[in-house]
Amino acid sequence: MKVQTVETFVLRAAPDEVYWGARAWSAGHGRPLVEYPPPARRRYVYSETIDTVLVKVTTSDGATGWGEAKAPVGGRATAAIVDDLLTPLVLGSRLDELAATWERMYAGMRVRGHDSGFWLEALAGVDIALWDAWARTLGQPLWALLGGRFRDTVPVYASGVPAGSSDAAGQDAVRAEAERLRDQGYRAVKVAIGGTPDDDVASVRTVRSVFGPSAAVFADAAGQYELPQALRVGRALQELGAGFFEMPLPPEDIAGYGRLAAALDVPLALDSLATRHRALAFLRAGGLHVLQPDVCRAGGVTETMRIAALADAFGAQATPHVSIGSPIHVAASVQCAAAMPNFAIMEYWIGANPLAVVAPDALTPSASAIEVPPGPGLGITVDEDAVRRLAA
Repeated sequence: MKVQTVETFVLRAAPDEVYWGARAWSAGHGRPLVEYPPPARRRYVYSETIDTVLVKVTTSDGATGWGEAKAPVGGRATAAIVDDLLTPLVLGSRLDELAATWERMYAGMRVRGHDSGFWLEALAGVDIALWDAWARTLGQPLWALLGGRFRDTVPVYASGVPAGSSDAAGQDAVRAEAERLRDQGYRAVKVAIGGTPDDDVASVRTVRSVFGPSAAVFADAAGQYELPQALRVGRALQELGAGFFEMPLPPEDIAGYGRLAAALDVPLALDSLATRHRALAFLRAGGLHVLQPDVCRAGGVTETMRIAALADAFGAQATPHVSIGSPIHVAASVQCAAAMPNFAIMEYWIGANPLAVVAPDALTPSASAIEVPPGPGLGITVDEDAVRRLAA
């Protein structure tokens, strides 16, 4: 049961349409912004392709496991971290010592301050692969190793609808996207805001009118606002019955989240949480009601479940963040969501995913929910030939 090999695969595939996050917040596609904070501080790097890094571990007993390291950009850097730095720490380790292996990987760059970003994303890919291999060795679904499942299906919300300008043409485009998702059977949706407050509020109002009063409508500002703007938009979201207000401020502003949460009734959410230590700082400040650890970013299954347990101790919800990536990302998120007692609903990217071919039995929603698979490990089958073709 010892780890014998670790392999990485950098995947890039052209999508049918520009990713909705890039349409909202990238330098090339993003909508006009208010003058302050300066746009140069609020434009993010996105790839024109859908990118990720897959990790495969093989054990001395012949078991294999697959993981994913979140790499929407810079996949070669992520793979190099796994190949050059993490693999030497993992080779020869026992599958039944996952916590010790995680701590050894995390400690490897602690002295240099690498407690988020590429390091935790690379670590996440290895951790997920180890959990998958261990669960398959035992012939058990991963959720069983996490203490059992709380639910047979995982509710999901459609992610997402980019906000548009507040004029008639802009809102017609928003309405058309919202109607398409509603007609596909989704009963919950997230809107990408973070432009001008007037445009953003108008767009959420339009989506609410399409989905009706009983649906869940969420809003994600991707850290685009300063506090006065976030207060203004947040109060409007309260009136519209938004389910949560995601990343209203830059994630560095922990104190700002505390002030904003104290002034608003709408729950605040954040996906930029790489470790339980960062999560604890927000919880102590009273700044979050919904914690959104991304299993492929936040240190894998091991740390994601720690963040969820910490949130539960503070009376907060936890839900996996799921944006662009492969079916492994979705599968690992579903396994974690099934085992979280303080879970409500999970994100699901609704775009046509060119990476879906890596798993012919990829988990997809039906009636706005994903069934928790009973099979061993992640509950999906990875087509290694397809992986190698995409990596080539």
